[in-house]
Amino acid sequence: MKRRELLKTVPALVVGAQVSAMTASAQQVVAANPPKTPASYKGRLRPGVVAMSFRPQLETGKFTYEDVVRYAADYGLEGVDLTAYWVPPMLNFKPGIKSQEISEMVRQTPANPTNQWLASLRSTAHKNGVQIYTVGSPVKMAQATPELRQKEIAYGKKWVDIAEKLGAGQVRVFGGGIAAGATEAQAVEWAVEVYKPLLDYGAERGVIMGLENDDELTRTADQLFTILNKVKHPWAKLNLDCGNFRKDGYAESERCAPFAATTHIKTVMATPDGKREPADWTKLFGILANGGYRGFVSMEMEPYDAEGPVPKYAAELIRCARLYSGG
Repeated sequence: MKRRELLKTVPALVVGAQVSAMTASAQQVVAANPPKTPASYKGRLRPGVVAMSFRPQLETGKFTYEDVVRYAADYGLEGVDLTAYWVPPMLNFKPGIKSQEISEMVRQTPANPTNQWLASLRSTAHKNGVQIYTVGSPVKMAQATPELRQKEIAYGKKWVDIAEKLGAGQVRVFGGGIAAGATEAQAVEWAVEVYKPLLDYGAERGVIMGLENDDELTRTADQLFTILNKVKHPWAKLNLDCGNFRKDGYAESERCAPFAATTHIKTVMATPDGKREPADWTKLFGILANGGYRGFVSMEMEPYDAEGPVPKYAAELIRCARLYSGG
């Protein structure tokens, strides 16, 4: 090699050697202290909020769902559980009306949002780093006649379509009540008849159908397990509302945690004798994490605060989520 060519080559060799040395050094630093044991926590919990907590603001038009998303982001929350009641067409609810009555009104006038409305909401969530992870439908599966059950299946599929367009991984559904003159066993069979085709439809679109513990058929862990065992479907999970159990809330939540796809928490919990006491969120989050639950834990507030629950409880929610997620 001529001297001139050698001089041209030397700087490149030096730079290359420096880069190689830096790369090797970086690799050495990264590999210097590998973890000796896996993380001690089983869960990975993320703080969120159920849109129902903003009922006063949504009913009066002070907030839109896009406002809810931005508000959640401002307080450091990562997910929103979308409640079906304020999806277009917007209905006029009388102040103080019970949520059960709202649900029936929405069932009579089903949601029919435009693709533009859904796309705008999804975009707002993305821009704010917030996930709309669940769509809460008013589907009630235990319908007493074949015609009503077919109608409920069609209704549930529409909510799956809405969830898919929003990028939500779950639709929460309800078992429903026990029709007059029917037994609980009959109502369970009717619910399962609706649940199975919805599970199949959701599975094809990557949407879990989460059964919430709420009404007559799903007030206890045993009732929930009865339905899950009858459908025997890999996409059948629970939308676990820890504050909804009528008795022994912590014990019931512990039994259900391994089967939960999403969870709600409230500021109160049921005691073994059915009384209500202030919730111990640290204890509750520990139960969820130890049960292997991974996902959102969202506050759902009733009664509703005129200013919303987020300013009061967001910091504690985030603290508890991090406590059991290695943060």
